[in-house]
Amino acid sequence: MKALKILGFIFGAIGLAIFVFWFGWLRAPAAEDVCDNVAKVMKKETGTEVPDSFKKECVAVYSKAPEFGRVPWVKQLKCIRDAETGAQLEQCEKRR
Repeated sequence: MKALKILGFIFGAIGLAIFVFWFGWLRAPAAEDVCDNVAKVMKKETGTEVPDSFKKECVAVYSKAPEFGRVPWVKQLKCIRDAETGAQLEQCEKRR
């Protein structure tokens, strides 16, 4: 009986670790949030709104997860989502 409790605790701890790892490092931000930030930065720097077609294309590009290399992709999307200037956006694209 005591062994079952220990095994349950171990499997619970492993499950919790997997959950934290997934949501902390492997869960990408929503493509809409990434593209909204790109549009906001472009408007701030150019003074013009981006067309709806740009937003649709942007969402299509950033919503497709890569077949390999999920961690760098998630880092790039978080970088783009958090960028405040065009130069920072360019740095995010260079990380790829």
